Amino acid sequence: MTIDELFRNRQSYYYKNLGKYLKYVLNDHFVILLLVLGGATGLAYQNYLDSVQIDAILPRVVLTLVILLIIFSGNIRTLVKPADAVFLLPKEKEFNNIMKRNLVYSLIFHSFYTIVIGFLSIPLLTGIEQMESDEQIIWILTLMLWKITHGIYSYYSLKQHRLKTSRTMRSSISIISLTGIVTSIFISVPIGFFIALATGGLFFLYVFIYTRSENWSWESLIETEQRRTQKIYSIINMFIETPYSKHKVKRLKFLDFFYKFSVFNQNPEIYFLSRMFVRNYNFSGLYLRLVLIGGIALYFSNNWIINSIISVLFLYLIGFQLIPMRQVFKKTVYFRLYPSTDTDKLNTIQKLLVILLTGSMIVFSLASINNGWVSMIGLLLINSTFIWLFIYGYLPKRLNKKGKSL
Repeated sequence: MTIDELFRNRQSYYYKNLGKYLKYVLNDHFVILLLVLGGATGLAYQNYLDSVQIDAILPRVVLTLVILLIIFSGNIRTLVKPADAVFLLPKEKEFNNIMKRNLVYSLIFHSFYTIVIGFLSIPLLTGIEQMESDEQIIWILTLMLWKITHGIYSYYSLKQHRLKTSRTMRSSISIISLTGIVTSIFISVPIGFFIALATGGLFFLYVFIYTRSENWSWESLIETEQRRTQKIYSIINMFIETPYSKHKVKRLKFLDFFYKFSVFNQNPEIYFLSRMFVRNYNFSGLYLRLVLIGGIALYFSNNWIINSIISVLFLYLIGFQLIPMRQVFKKTVYFRLYPSTDTDKLNTIQKLLVILLTGSMIVFSLASINNGWVSMIGLLLINSTFIWLFIYGYLPKRLNKKGKSL
């Protein structure tokens, strides 16, 4: 088997395995949530564009941060395994062609959402009179050039054996990118384009002409690929358990004040489950992200009906995605030995979800205060009713459906 066939087989297996889990991520509930959230965000964005002032600084700063986040995100897909550092070392010259192909693939994939963000930002730049109609294509090309430049840097960083050189190059590219993006958004789009073109061209020549003979850092290749796949499966693990996701347990001592409340010390089950929730980022990170996204969506939405739908959908998504906490009882040997009944375990899950969903409800209600006190109180009543139905109606049936024993 040639090295080309090896990586083609790995690519086929990778996408087959990924697709097996993605069908559970893109379930009906999540798709409906995305549609509603996308519609609400689009409506809020349109309303903001109608009221934005020409000399406003805040939208320019926010757009700069968003563009930087988009450009700096993403890594090159390498599909390198730990054993390759030994077995593929003699084939390093042939591996260069594999990495160039991986670079092209990654640039195409990451350029897709970069172009989407670029087109979405055009109405804002036009509204603040920072862009003329004939400069729209130049703006998109500017973002593409910055994304390609950072993709080439990611490619080059996998050849770096010296940490100091890598940090210097990363700092230089970051400063130049920030300067170019700020120039495009605050001064002139064409000038920012020429900065991006010059930077990308010079860096391309440096990487593929001047340093093309440098060898690969196999440690960096392996670490980068493991970190990339770990991020993907961490997201998937929010929806379904996978054998590929790993998490680090952290003490988080600053949250100990919560355990001064008696509700967390009533029994060993609630204490253990709440501790696990805080320290396991697969659960606590999911909860914080959904609360934050839901709160932002409600803050920018002025329609009471849309607010009600968004809040209920987010509460359902939070509760539904936290149901896998039941697996803690099955996987923890102490609860197999401890005389705890299934009813105690169900009550524990219900209590913790009531606390978490109530906290989410309060955040969502406060985020919608721009619509008035009446709207906020109405949202509290709707969300309270939904939480009661979910916890004491849907949840017991869902857990019993999963199996006879918790």
